[in-house]
Amino acid sequence: MKLFLTLITGLATALFATGQTFSPQNSGVSSQLNGIDFSSPSVGIAVGNAGVIRKTVDAGLNWTYSGSGTSYDLTGVAYLNGSTYIAVGKNGTILRTTNGGTSWSLVNSGTTNDLTGIFVNGLNIYVTGTNGTILISTNSGNAWNPTNTGISFKLNKIFFVSDLIGYAVGDGGTILKTVNAGQGWNFLTSGTNTHSLTDIYFTDGNTGVVVGGIAGTNEAITLRTTNAGSVWTSNNISGIILSGVGFYPDNSVGYAVGGSYTGNTSVILKSTSQGASWTPVTSSSSRQLAVCFPGNGIGYSCGLNGTILRLATNTLDVEEQNTESDIQISPNPGNGIFYVSGELAGNFSIEVLAANGQRVALVENGNQIDLTAAPKGMYVAVIKSGSSVVTRQLVKE
Repeated sequence: MKLFLTLITGLATALFATGQTFSPQNSGVSSQLNGIDFSSPSVGIAVGNAGVIRKTVDAGLNWTYSGSGTSYDLTGVAYLNGSTYIAVGKNGTILRTTNGGTSWSLVNSGTTNDLTGIFVNGLNIYVTGTNGTILISTNSGNAWNPTNTGISFKLNKIFFVSDLIGYAVGDGGTILKTVNAGQGWNFLTSGTNTHSLTDIYFTDGNTGVVVGGIAGTNEAITLRTTNAGSVWTSNNISGIILSGVGFYPDNSVGYAVGGSYTGNTSVILKSTSQGASWTPVTSSSSRQLAVCFPGNGIGYSCGLNGTILRLATNTLDVEEQNTESDIQISPNPGNGIFYVSGELAGNFSIEVLAANGQRVALVENGNQIDLTAAPKGMYVAVIKSGSSVVTRQLVKE
């Protein structure tokens, strides 16, 4: 069944009114960004072509340089624990940081196959790649071992629903399943052998969603199972391809991202039914390639031309950063005029965000925040001083 998607002005207006929008952020680069992940709603890393890595500590509002030490395209990144992330890329590239992206170390992957995706599953980490590659690490990404998948198709992404049960998807409509933590893999019947399956997400042990497409004909596909992969139902969507899918941590809401392969325009689809149905969401950007949700109502996607989009339906999920800092806002609550006090070295700025993620005030080289014209409610102030970033919540009564 082919679904023809039309973005309707009335729908767009309704979505903007409720704050359900993905807003473009300035990544500071024009390189294609292929993967994105966050350790919290505020701190995350995006990776892209030519070894580009960007990092944020203020909920995606500002992105800064992180030197990868490689010129190979980076295709995926995953948060492990503490300040540790692992990035993967072409020619078997695996990079690891233990300081939140300040520096990266090259890890021997044991392969020169292009690596395409990464998934952290407790103590085990899994990486997919070309020629049916799946690598497994059991020691926080310091060493990697291949597992035999029995195929030569490129595998794009991998997802585990438990310590033992996981799925991998790839080109030629490939879906693989393991029930022994990746030591053995079995084919599942996807119902297609023409689509490249690019991402997968399970909301519970039985219910999963796969997205993909055919670039040559600009045709997307969504697949859904409710019986742990035994049967998949599919929908084709003309005029776009889909590259990424993800859900809130509570699995109540999910988004699939992609766009027109030929026109390089973005499409974002939303589901509140664990992927049973999808609704288009207003989006105006380049084609999106990956998406992640570090909190309910907080999401990020990335794509072509250095695009990073930010969803903030509930900015209150943004954690306060540098809570040990003496920087304070007073009076708090207040009736509209607030003052920032504490150690503010050199030039600093204060950016105030509403609950829908939109900027309501920007103060440069001053400590007074004027919200007299803003509605009553809770806001987040992002205070940047040199290389330090502090976020504080404030309430207007």
